[in-house]
Amino acid sequence: MVRTAVVGLLALLAVVMVGGVEAQQPPTKTPPVVPGEAAKRALEATQKAAQNAIPNAPVAAQKAAQDAAARAAAAQKAAAGQASPKNAPPAKGAPATKESATKTAVDTVAKDASGTDHAADDEALMNMAVEFDKAYNARDAKSLAEMFSPDAQMIDADGTTVQGREDILKAFEEIFANEPEGVIETEVSDLRYLGPAVAIETGRTVLISAPDQPAVINEYTAVHMKSKDGKWLMTMARDTPTEVNDQTENLIPLSFLIGDWVDESADAVVKTTYDWSDGDKFIVGKFSVQLLGEEAFSGTQRIGWDPLARKVRSWVFDSNGGFQEGLWTNRDNQWLVNYRGVSGDGEVTSGTSVMTILDRDRWSWQSRDRIVGSEALDDTPEVFVVRKAPAPVDALSAAEAAAEQSDLPGVQAKEEAVNADIKQ
Repeated sequence: MVRTAVVGLLALLAVVMVGGVEAQQPPTKTPPVVPGEAAKRALEATQKAAQNAIPNAPVAAQKAAQDAAARAAAAQKAAAGQASPKNAPPAKGAPATKESATKTAVDTVAKDASGTDHAADDEALMNMAVEFDKAYNARDAKSLAEMFSPDAQMIDADGTTVQGREDILKAFEEIFANEPEGVIETEVSDLRYLGPAVAIETGRTVLISAPDQPAVINEYTAVHMKSKDGKWLMTMARDTPTEVNDQTENLIPLSFLIGDWVDESADAVVKTTYDWSDGDKFIVGKFSVQLLGEEAFSGTQRIGWDPLARKVRSWVFDSNGGFQEGLWTNRDNQWLVNYRGVSGDGEVTSGTSVMTILDRDRWSWQSRDRIVGSEALDDTPEVFVVRKAPAPVDALSAAEAAAEQSDLPGVQAKEEAVNADIKQ
């Protein structure tokens, strides 16, 4: 199942809880230096506030963090003698949204059966996948059509066939006219060479036709031919619908959260990573919160489909022993999470978290109607979270590593089977 996104309920809550608190000092890689025991008390107070506040009790967090911040500020002022500063078409395409395609090339082989070295070809074809997504998400039908040979064939998941570059251009133009907000993400899973100038690429695409529409996942096969001037062009691209189970299908609207997220402020740095788990039936998130350069706490979140309640449900567990359960409801571009839990200190917490999707790389988070124990707390400020840019992938190294582990006879058998399928 394509790996593309859910929101860090906890991480978000953590951000929300810490957001709005006056900073004693901008976050650094090491704790701030303050003379005397007052400094030590200030740091301990701030950390304790965060520990009692984040994942499990978005409500208690804000109040505790604010109290600790005030104590820390007074201690620092006394010690230092001064006040602290304030601080989601047709084949080879159907969308999801990262600006660049996911470059995985799981089974890429550096050489074909004839011994031809394809390291440079691997890089060229992986870059082509990236450029395909960029052109699609920019609504650049002309650039997309130029990636196909003059007589290329494109077959979508419904079996509709488009023949020739000119008609492919018109097909993309029609798609963009009907789906002006559509986005795509391509995940290359395999590259095989049938000779020095023929390559078979397989993978998956995720298409989101509009922000309020669920993602559509397709598998694809693309045949590339290298021209005399060394340029690779697609001669055939075919999409095939992907079978998904009920649990996975109902999580697809949240799939854009798959990946790495970060929020940095003068008070805290919150990092969250989400990925599919257990056969794509759950989305699991891991988060960590840093205050004053030191890790305050961490935790995990599991999001799944409840077939009995017919709703998305989540569970959060943090490093302080707290836990929380939430029930998710979708309303246009927002997700409302009604949560209830117990903090590590044994206090009952409840409230409603609101996640507003701004685009596939940004969303905001706010916690409302918060209660900790018997005390009602104010709503938290709205916090904005952004997607962390992926680290660059070394396609050549990935290809060489895969080649060392590959079974050449097995690879040749696969190539022959693909070749026979194409001839048919």
